[in-house]
Amino acid sequence: MNQDLTAFVGPWGVSYAANLTPYDTGMGTWTFQQFKRAMVEGKYKGQENARMLLPPMPWQNFKDIKDEDLKAMYFYFKSLPPVANVVPPVKPLKDL
Repeated sequence: MNQDLTAFVGPWGVSYAANLTPYDTGMGTWTFQQFKRAMVEGKYKGQENARMLLPPMPWQNFKDIKDEDLKAMYFYFKSLPPVANVVPPVKPLKDL
């Protein structure tokens, strides 16, 4: 991982930490159901047919979390000041 804990290298390539603020490039357009799917099922952007989330997101640690706790997290993230931060796409290992 890099010094500021925002980039991770592994057998998949390089992945980057998500923007969890309510900006459009972050969680700005996410519904609670998308947030729940991302946290509990590990689906990218909470989309049903999306790829799995990659490190650094330890979604497996949240698979048994209660809805009330997920809602508290969701509304907390939605209350943060929006940050305009476009997260780079995953770089596959073959492209490094």
